[in-house]
Amino acid sequence: MTAGLPALSKRSVGSQIRVLIGILIVLVPVGVGISIATIHSQGAAVRALTLAYGPAVEANNAVLLSMTRAEAAWQQASEGGAGTVDPATLEAGVQAQLDRAEAALSSDELGADDRARLLEYLRQEQATVDAWFGAAAASLGTPAASGGAGEPYRASARLAYNRFLASNSALGDRVREQRDAARAASREASGSTSVVLVGLGALIVIVLVAAGFGMDRSVGRPLARLREVVRRQAEEDVMLMANQEEGALEVRMLARDFNDLTRANARLVDQQAAVLEMQELVLDVGRGARSAGDVDEALQRVCARLGAGLGADRALLYTLSEDGHATGERLQWHTDDLPDLPPLPRSLAQQVGVLNEELRRDIGFLGVGDLLAHEAFDDERARAFHRATGARSLLMLPLGTGGRGLGILCVMMVNAPRRWHRHEIQAAQQCAAIAAQSIVALRLSQMQDEQVRRLTELDRQKTDFMATVSHELRTPLTSISGYLELLVDGDFGDVSKSQHVALDIIGRNTSRLRGLIEDLLVLNKIEISGLQAMAEEVAVRDLLRTVTETMEPVAASGGVHLLCTDVPDDLVVKVDRGQVERALINLGSNAVKFTRKGGDVVLSAERSGDSTIISVQDTGIGIPAADLARLSERFFRAGNATAAAIPGTGLGLAIVRAIVEGHGGELVIASVEGEGTTMQVVLPVAQPAMVSV
Repeated sequence: MTAGLPALSKRSVGSQIRVLIGILIVLVPVGVGISIATIHSQGAAVRALTLAYGPAVEANNAVLLSMTRAEAAWQQASEGGAGTVDPATLEAGVQAQLDRAEAALSSDELGADDRARLLEYLRQEQATVDAWFGAAAASLGTPAASGGAGEPYRASARLAYNRFLASNSALGDRVREQRDAARAASREASGSTSVVLVGLGALIVIVLVAAGFGMDRSVGRPLARLREVVRRQAEEDVMLMANQEEGALEVRMLARDFNDLTRANARLVDQQAAVLEMQELVLDVGRGARSAGDVDEALQRVCARLGAGLGADRALLYTLSEDGHATGERLQWHTDDLPDLPPLPRSLAQQVGVLNEELRRDIGFLGVGDLLAHEAFDDERARAFHRATGARSLLMLPLGTGGRGLGILCVMMVNAPRRWHRHEIQAAQQCAAIAAQSIVALRLSQMQDEQVRRLTELDRQKTDFMATVSHELRTPLTSISGYLELLVDGDFGDVSKSQHVALDIIGRNTSRLRGLIEDLLVLNKIEISGLQAMAEEVAVRDLLRTVTETMEPVAASGGVHLLCTDVPDDLVVKVDRGQVERALINLGSNAVKFTRKGGDVVLSAERSGDSTIISVQDTGIGIPAADLARLSERFFRAGNATAAAIPGTGLGLAIVRAIVEGHGGELVIASVEGEGTTMQVVLPVAQPAMVSV
C-alpha cells in the first residue's frame, strides 16, 4: 500500500478521499459480515447447548436415575420384600423423561444428521426401557410358588436392563460428545471473532495512517512549500515561482494558478512602470514646453522629448495657419542615423488640415502598427505618407483647441512595425495637448507683449502730448489773463456794466482753465517722475491754519460756515508741506463747493495709535453710494454734482490720493447722499525731537 502512495499523491484530493472511502467501504462490511457470521455461528452453538444438548443430557440422566430406582424396586419385589415400590408405577416417570429427551433432541437448533442419529439412539433406549418394563412386569406376574418358573423372566429383565444401561450410556456419550464439540465450536467462534475484529481494526488503522501520510505528502507539505513561496514573494523575490509538479491535482492546479498570477502581477508591474515612465515623459515635455521662449522652440522640444521618450525613429509636427491650411512649416526630430526629411509634397501637405479635422471629430488619433500591411496599404494617403517619409509604423495625433485645428503630431518607426500601447497613445495625446496649449499660450503671450508695447508707447505719447499741451496752453492763458486784467482796470477805456459781467465770466473760466492745466501738469509730473517730496516735520495745527485761511474768503462768499477745531501742539507729521497743503486745500475746496449756503465745513485732526487722522467734514449734497468706488478716477465726477451743474474737472481727488499715498498714507471717504461727506487723510505720526532746556 505504501508503494502506491507516490502515484496516489499525484491524484486529486477528491479521488484520494474516494479511494480511502472505497477501501473502508470494502473492509468494514467484510469485517461486519465475518463478525455477524461468527456471532451467528456462536449463537447457534449456544442455542444448541441450551435448548438441545443440555436438556437432553439432563433428561437422559433422569431416565437413568428413574430406571435405577425401578430396577431396585423390581429387585426387592422379586425377592418378595414387603413395602417396596411397584416398578410399574415408575414407568410413567421414565416415559416422561424420555419424552423430554426426545423433545430436546428434536430441536431445530441441531443439524438434521445429528438430530436423526441422536433420535435413533433415543429410540433404542426407549426400546430397552419398554423391554425391561415388560420383562419386569412378566417376572413379577409369575407366582412364587411356581419356583423356577419365573426365572426366565427375571433373566430377561436383567438382560433388558443391561441393554438399557448400554443404550443409555451410548446416548449420553453421544450427546455429551456433541455438546463438548458445540462448546469448543462456540469458543473457537468467539476467538475467531476477536481475531477478525482485531485484524480488521489494525487494517483500518494502517489504511488511515497510510492515507494520512499520503494526504500530508500530497497536500500538507506542498501547501507548506507554497506558503513559503508566498512569504518569500511578499518579502523579497517577487518573481519566485511555485513547484507545479508536486502534490495532489488541486495543489498543482493551485500552484499553476499562483504562478499565472505571479506572471500577471509581473506584467502589471511592468505596465505600471511603463505608465509611470510615460507620465514622467509627459511632465518632462510639459516642463520643456513651458520654459521655451517661442512657439518653434516649444514645439521642437515636444518633438524631441516625445520621440526619444517613446523610443521612436522620427517625430514630426506639421502646423496649420490661422485659416486651417497647412503652412508648409514643420518641426522634426530623428535619431542620429537618419537624415532630415524634406517638406511633404503639396498634394499631401494639403491633407494635413483635412486629417486634423477628421481625427479631432472621430477617434482622436491614428495608430497604424504596419503601414505595409494589406488593410493599411489599401489607403492612398497611407501609401503616399509612406513614400514621403519612409514610415513603417505610425502614430498620428491632431493638435487643436476648441474648434480650431493647429496641426498634426506624427511619431513613426522607420525600420520595423510596432504595436502602439494604450499608455503610449495616452502619453502622446497629452503631449499633443501640451503642444497645442504651448502654441496658444505663446502666441497669446506674444500678442500680449505686443499689446503692452503698443499701450506703453501710446501712454508715453499721451503723457508727452499732455505735457506739451499743458505747457503750450499756459502761454496764451497768461496773455489772456494779462489783457483781461487791463480791460477790467480800464486801461483800454471805460467798461460798461454788461461788459464787466462778460469780463467776469471770462475771468472765472480763465481761472478754471488755469486750475485744470495746473492739475494736469501735477498729475503728469507724478506719473513721469513719481511724487518727489521734500519731507519735513510739520505741526498739523499749522497745516489746518493755512488751509482755513486760504478757504475762508471762498467759504464766506458762498455763505458756508468754515470751522477748524483745536489741534494738539505735539501732533506732528513728516511730510512735504506744500504737497500736503495742496491736498488739504483741494479737500476743503470740494467741501465748500458742494455745501449749500448756511451749511458747515469742519476741519479737525486727532491721533489714532501711530497714525494722524485729518478730517474734512461737510454737510453738503453728499455722494451717491454707486459713485464712491470711482471717485479717485481721473475726470470722474459724482452724478449729483454733474446734475447740479457744479463746476469741476474731476482731477482733484485723483491728485489728493496720489499725494496722500505717496506719503505712505491713505485717503478714506465716507458719504451719505443728501447729508454730507467726510474725507479723512490718514498719515503716519512723526515724533518731534526732544529739546533739553
